[in-house]
Amino acid sequence: MGITLARMDPAGIDGTALASFLTTQVFPFHVRPRWTSAQVRESIDDGAWHGDAVATFWIDDDRDGRVGVLRLDDLDDATAMIDLRLADDARGRGHGSAALRIAADLVFSRYPAVIRFEGQTRADNVAMRRVFERCGWVHEAFYRDGWPVEGAEPVASVAYSVLRRDWATGTTTPVPRSPEDEVARRARDAESLAAAAWSAEERLLNPAVRADPRQVTALLDPSFVEIGRSGRRWTRDAIVAALREDPGADDAPEIREKDSRLVGPDSVLLTYLLRFEDRVSRRSSLWRFDPAPRCLFHQGTPVA
Repeated sequence: MGITLARMDPAGIDGTALASFLTTQVFPFHVRPRWTSAQVRESIDDGAWHGDAVATFWIDDDRDGRVGVLRLDDLDDATAMIDLRLADDARGRGHGSAALRIAADLVFSRYPAVIRFEGQTRADNVAMRRVFERCGWVHEAFYRDGWPVEGAEPVASVAYSVLRRDWATGTTTPVPRSPEDEVARRARDAESLAAAAWSAEERLLNPAVRADPRQVTALLDPSFVEIGRSGRRWTRDAIVAALREDPGADDAPEIREKDSRLVGPDSVLLTYLLRFEDRVSRRSSLWRFDPAPRCLFHQGTPVA
């Protein structure tokens, strides 16, 4: 099964198709289970499906064809929201989980302002709740009587989210239930980011990586600066070119006195003593996760 997201133009060529999809399907766990053509047109005119902070996509499957609609909202905010609707005959086939994973990749890679990606549903929508959980989203909130139901009493709603740092590191951090839990969570975050930064740092010391401009460029931030052992200031382009010509031959550098500290929600400072090709130096590197680790600054000082 291969799911793809195709950007929609609801105010243009896709308006009729969107109206057809919404008016021919029933969405029992949404606030509006059934749509009329007039309601669809009004919502399009009001900017509910397109705009500077809204993006809507068709969900397409290479086997089943067009299986649903996915809308992203508040893309200019720190917390973006998702609205996922599958066709009646497409539910229970894994399409929701695949689309949700692709949506998270899209949001965090294209919208740097977003640090949380959130979705809400009715508490009794067990299928959607399982989709969130399979994709590593965390159950954050339970709102009593928070979901209006036409012609009936309201039901509880629930909120799930994934954080940018969890998406970047492939981890899942649970919601803290006490001050002690929050302290422990922050310690785990720092440990996870530090481990990823050390892995990236060690890759940069590998001659096979250093000789490959593509790999080095991927590990260095565009604004990267290095102050070398000689005092020379290097830019990313200059260091990439220099390493391509002389990547070094020591494939087993010795790293000692390793220390790391979290200097921001997504930044880690590494310091260490390096023995590389019979030269000893003290090194410091500043890594930022955006979303993958990229080195912002590096400095080396010779040790006699």
